[in-house]
Amino acid sequence: MAPLVRPANVVFEIDLGAVQANFQAISGLVGPYVRVAGVVKSDAYGLGLVQIARALIDAGCDLLFVANLDEALLLRASHVDGAIAVFCDEFERFGRCYRSNGLIPVVNNVAELEAIGVTGTQTYFLNVETGFSRLGLSFADVRREHLSGTFDRYPPSFVLSHLACSEHAADPTNVLQRNRFRAVYDLLKPTCGSLAASAGVWLGKSYHFDMVRVGAALYGLNDAGIQPNPLQPVARLRAKILEVRNVARGEAVGYGATFRTVRTSRVAIAGIGFKHGLPWACANKISVRIAGFSAPLIGTVCMENIAIDITDVPEPLCGLGTFVELLGKDFTPDDLGAAVGVNPPELLTRLGAGCTRRYVNFPVHLPDC
Repeated sequence: MAPLVRPANVVFEIDLGAVQANFQAISGLVGPYVRVAGVVKSDAYGLGLVQIARALIDAGCDLLFVANLDEALLLRASHVDGAIAVFCDEFERFGRCYRSNGLIPVVNNVAELEAIGVTGTQTYFLNVETGFSRLGLSFADVRREHLSGTFDRYPPSFVLSHLACSEHAADPTNVLQRNRFRAVYDLLKPTCGSLAASAGVWLGKSYHFDMVRVGAALYGLNDAGIQPNPLQPVARLRAKILEVRNVARGEAVGYGATFRTVRTSRVAIAGIGFKHGLPWACANKISVRIAGFSAPLIGTVCMENIAIDITDVPEPLCGLGTFVELLGKDFTPDDLGAAVGVNPPELLTRLGAGCTRRYVNFPVHLPDC
């Protein structure tokens, strides 16, 4: 027997046209001599790896960064051609897989650098540590390998690093990292250098070098807080009203009785919860939108539903089956993150994993996947 297919209670809409517009906006900002690479790691921040990759390629993006081999191989299996770089995934062990699929390894340590010589890989990106303390060769590593002639034998195509505090333009760590990166860049003289990711784009031309790697900004996240916001919102989150009930004054709503009604209230139960990636911290802190009206979320976020006070919303606008909007143009992931203390990229990634995704505003020849 075929499984019963019913409409989803939660719809996470992703505007691919907005992703493309954001790519073009960043490209215009950095100018024609700086390459813009698309970061589609972690399932494109939860928005759909293959769909986002295709949209970016259609917009003119010619280099994609993924988190690991699984993501890279999924793109290849989905007939996504072009340059794909893998941030981190056992190049020493899977070098043959990289080569056979035309994938570019990001070398993060000396052992991986030595594997470049063993495998005969001609194209690789060298990651250097400049003040993030995560992945990458230290300056001492780079200098030692340079003096030993390693980079003469196996020159990196790109040298890259990652800023720790780019969301805060005045933080002195930015200048420190830029100067450290400049020292490596001048030492190795690569074809391409890349220091800035999304927020780093707004630090100015001295941070752009030859390429910027953009992830969050493509997906409408304004983590640098630039005003007016030059980015288009990409995500819209809606949930269906499953039940409407009358609740007497003074009654508790939800676990722990964190909310009690101060009047006789109409309460809608919508079919979204922390199972779908909606943060528990939203309890009693945000509102949803219903046909131009605002209605507060009351009580705790449950596993699969939330309660909304719709007393002040006209009854014909919020009956059973009506969809309420939690994210959209009027309340973005940045707004939600600020309201409840959740990192917006984390928010998108969790929602994308937990919700039914729907794509809107397709480019003309992009299939509905």
